[in-house]
Amino acid sequence: MPRAYLIKIISFIDYIMENKLHWEKIYQTKKIDGVSWYQETPSESVELIKKFSTTNSDIIIDIGCGKGFLADNLLKLNYKNITLVDISKNALNEVKERVNNKSLNFIETDVLNLKSEQTFDIWHDRAVFHFITEKEGIEKYISLCNKYISKEGKLIIGTFAEDGPLKCSGLEIKRYSINDLKELFKENFEFIEGFKKLHSTPFDTQQSFTFCVFKKVTNR
Repeated sequence: MPRAYLIKIISFIDYIMENKLHWEKIYQTKKIDGVSWYQETPSESVELIKKFSTTNSDIIIDIGCGKGFLADNLLKLNYKNITLVDISKNALNEVKERVNNKSLNFIETDVLNLKSEQTFDIWHDRAVFHFITEKEGIEKYISLCNKYISKEGKLIIGTFAEDGPLKCSGLEIKRYSINDLKELFKENFEFIEGFKKLHSTPFDTQQSFTFCVFKKVTNR
């Protein structure tokens, strides 16, 4: 194995481990409403899933669910096939205990290390993608969308907007406009809808978000 490639693998493993430690600490020390992204009712996400799902049996994956309430709200709407992904075991355990629904599927992993036996009709990501700031990571994320979103499946993605914060939870982020996201996903996804939204945090501040919806148009 070439030395440069081995160094790259080791660097990626180090990144994953550091990232996991960071988020485990966040979710271990912060109250559920003590983080800026807290929403008791994630209205934008719920409304977009309702609008673009074809049936309550659609297979949905929530990337970086944290301790969030999306699953609670989707279960109330009789969605049945929900997979929750997060790097933090603390976060996933709290959702398990709170929701107590055996139909939910939980995957403890960094999104860039995601492995699944199935594809998904709806891939939902509110505020994970913008934490991936390196070119290689962005390309890996897009390749995972290509791999795991079914043909004509929907990608629902929310990031900090071009006038949004520069950091979140002590980490650098990458901001996106609607056009930025359209350009990134244009090869295998058709743009359907995009808008900006001000999110009111529990700390009486506002954050500017970009939301976009895409449809997978290839079998790649």
